[in-house]
Amino acid sequence: MKLKHAFAALLLSAFSIGGAQAAGSPMNEDFTQLVALSQKAIATGKSGTAEAFAVDAEAAFKLAKEKSTTANSPAMQRITSKLKAAMNEAKAGKVAEGTVALEDALTSMRQGTTPPKFGGGT
Repeated sequence: MKLKHAFAALLLSAFSIGGAQAAGSPMNEDFTQLVALSQKAIATGKSGTAEAFAVDAEAAFKLAKEKSTTANSPAMQRITSKLKAAMNEAKAGKVAEGTVALEDALTSMRQGTTPPKFGGGT
């Protein structure tokens, strides 16, 4: 009878440890490729060619979408939504607005992930 209880406790502790590890978000995300594509799209947008800007903005959004499948953190979600807005602006021919959205996404990438804040005591 005691062996059953010991085995059950061991089994439950193994599942609880696995759940705690799965709940965390990635601490060190690598945005280097995404930063490079975004900077290229910003440079293209500042040159004024709408077609090339749309292609570069779409490439940055596709890479962000691909990365969000492996590292789905709140920071990645914010960056992906900003890149999607930039891509939509680029496809609509609004190069200036799309460039601003890309610059906003680039500042979010440079900030990276912020550590979680716990408590609120004194």
